[in-house]
Amino acid sequence: MIKVEHLNKSFDGVQVLKDICVEYEPGKCNMIIGASGSGKTVLLKNLIGLLEPDSGEICYGDRKLSQMDYEEKKKLRQKIGILFQGSALFDFATVIENVMFPMEFLTDWSETQRRERARYCLEKVNVIGSDDKYPNELSGGMQKRVGIARAIALNPEYLFCDEPNSGLDPYTSILIDRLISDLTKEFNMTTIVNTHDMNSILEIGDKIGFIYQGSLLWQGDKNTILQTECKELKDFVCANALARNIIGK
Repeated sequence: MIKVEHLNKSFDGVQVLKDICVEYEPGKCNMIIGASGSGKTVLLKNLIGLLEPDSGEICYGDRKLSQMDYEEKKKLRQKIGILFQGSALFDFATVIENVMFPMEFLTDWSETQRRERARYCLEKVNVIGSDDKYPNELSGGMQKRVGIARAIALNPEYLFCDEPNSGLDPYTSILIDRLISDLTKEFNMTTIVNTHDMNSILEIGDKIGFIYQGSLLWQGDKNTILQTECKELKDFVCANALARNIIGK
């Protein structure tokens, strides 16, 4: 579990996150949603440790991130998997080399062990027979699957996904959503998904937090979001529905 307590963050005197309090639970797809510029990406970066909050705490289990020393943070990084928005695969490396990459720096496994683990992860995301291909030989959906395989390579307790469906067609997006959800439940990971995609929200949103102008205005799940009385969230949902209809025409 990850617990956020009264988190605040500002840039150049402008407060971007305002007193955020939320818990992210294992075995669930915990979603951070909101419009562009709402603060959700800043929140995600604080959770991962790429940014430091001005005040407040982020707790991994019973340990406060701010009180961890270098070795503790290194051990924590071994428990974290990240799926980047654009997959962020290395063009110069093959599929299997991409998946093996975090193992080379964060484990003392042998070459054989790393390859075996990489193949296992690729099978989990249904990428078979592409070990020696390069990212530019794969479709966008396949690249995203390889990105997920790399993210789970170290059997993480925590999985962070930044706009996992960015650039994908609707059908492939649904497949990626279900894959993330299935892996979350199978490995009991604490998965946090940063998205503004209503299809994803309604498909896999076990727990949803709506960020508006830096504040956490609403929390619920995919079964309650359409019944919300929060005006700002209603506007967000309607705007996304309208955009989907326009794009689909």
